[in-house]
Amino acid sequence: MKPIFPVTLFCVVTAALLLPATGNTESSRGPGLFSSAPRVASDHYYRGVTHESAGRLEEAAREYRLVLRRSPAHGDARRRLAEIHLFKGETAEAIMHLKELGYYQGHNPLIHYRLGQLYESSGNLRKATAAYRKAIDSFPGNLSARRGLARLYARRKMPNEAAAEYRAILAVAPDDIPSRNALTAIYLRGKKYDQLTDLLKEAVERKPDDATARFKLGLVYEFRKKYTEAAGEYEKAVELDSGHAKAMNALARVYMKTGDTGKAKEMMEAAVRADPSLKGSALLPRSFNDEFRQGTAVKKKKSISKKSRKKHYSKSGKKQGRKAGISAKSKKAGTKKADKRKKTTRPKKKTRR
Repeated sequence: MKPIFPVTLFCVVTAALLLPATGNTESSRGPGLFSSAPRVASDHYYRGVTHESAGRLEEAAREYRLVLRRSPAHGDARRRLAEIHLFKGETAEAIMHLKELGYYQGHNPLIHYRLGQLYESSGNLRKATAAYRKAIDSFPGNLSARRGLARLYARRKMPNEAAAEYRAILAVAPDDIPSRNALTAIYLRGKKYDQLTDLLKEAVERKPDDATARFKLGLVYEFRKKYTEAAGEYEKAVELDSGHAKAMNALARVYMKTGDTGKAKEMMEAAVRADPSLKGSALLPRSFNDEFRQGTAVKKKKSISKKSRKKHYSKSGKKQGRKAGISAKSKKAGTKKADKRKKTTRPKKKTRR
């Protein structure tokens, strides 16, 4: 037989040398034979998501910071941390994290778009403009960034740049009604009637059954004294929408301008039937910009009689007196006291020296 004592002794010595080290690591990590590996960034991230979904934002923010300590380029953790700061009203911290994220992911248009939104909400229009521009440069089809940029150009009194952005939006999305209306307003304010006519003609060509588009094109023709074209568009609008009182009113106005009083009266009566509030005021002159506002009726001005005017002014006078803290009675009392003082006060005798 071979002696087994040396082999046994070797095993015992080896175990004695290894087990203390393993036990020391377990004492710090917790009970068990095998110690767990240190948490990686993904573990902290999923713990943060769990805390965030449960509404524990402070714990979630702490886990996301641990993620970024181990992996500064972790985009999801930095973005979620920025949104937590934004929810707590800490806009500066949110902007800082998004800027840091843009350093690692400069090609991502969503980061620049979100930065533009935060800069715009904080009132920094120049930085917001630059951020929206970067978002568009990264992805030219980003219509949200183009809308934001156009809106900022309009706020910064840069109508040509705003119009260019709205035209770029309509080239991709011609059914974008807010952009079309905004571009119409820019052309109106700038008195660019050629561009406005082309824009409205394009809208009519795309949707020939849209009564509102026909009506607006008729307004432009009427303003430019092209009464034949204006009457044609108004008539088409009335055909498409038999209750379009504004189009009937405008058509009656054009008939009056061209001397066709019979048709004007007929159309006037039809307009009043469609909207009784037009009675007696439909042929009053209207400004060009007012006609583009929403609504289908011309509001009738209330005539104020002499009696009601006197009551109105007397009431307003009383209100003004109350605001100043002086009533009518106190005014009368003050004048009486002043008269008494004048009567009772005697001139002082001159003393001779």
